[in-house]
Formats: sequence, structure tokens, C-alpha cells
Amino acid sequence: MSDITWHRPEFQGKDDQLVSLAGVAVFAGVTRAAVSNWRKRHDFPKPVMTAGRTVWVVRTEAETWLASRSTQSATDTETKRAALEAREARQAIALATTRKKLRELRQQH
Repeated sequence: MSDITWHRPEFQGKDDQLVSLAGVAVFAGVTRAAVSNWRKRHDFPKPVMTAGRTVWVVRTEAETWLASRSTQSATDTETKRAALEAREARQAIALATTRKKLRELRQQH
């Protein structure tokens, strides 16, 4: 079970606009460690939320940031976008489950 912390509360309830750093890695075709390095060394988009150890950013901000540094082909981008969308769907289910468990715990106390 993980706690959820909002760093940019204006995005609460807008989960469809968010992507995890692991999702950014899938889209960019790099490792999760590479994305962590980008966060430390570059003007990477600011975190919106953390759920446990998972960090989420605004998808369009991440896409814009990547596009400003990318030379990949349109086909490659479309393939990566499809993989990212599949991962996001799985993460949305996990996030909803985490939120449900948090509500249940709060109701018990």
C-alpha cells in the first residue's frame, strides 16, 4: 500500500493527463535509470504526484521535453506511444486500486 502525495494539486482528478517516469522511459525507449538521470541533470518536467516510489509527471510536458531532444522517426514514435498507452492503462488500474484501499483504510479509522 502506498501513500499518494500531490506536488501540483491542480492536477488532482486529471489522472488521464499524467504518466509515470517508467511510462516516460517506455515512450522514450530508454531505461528507467536514464529518466532518473534526466530529472537530476536537465530541466525535466516537475513531478505532479508520487504514489509510493512511483513518480508521475504531466504527459504533454514530458512529450514536449522529449520532442525537443529527439530525432526519432514518426513510425518509431507511434510504436512507442502505443506501448506507453498500454502501460498507462495498467497504471491507471493500479492507481485506482491504491486509492480505493486508502479510502477503505481511512474509513476503518
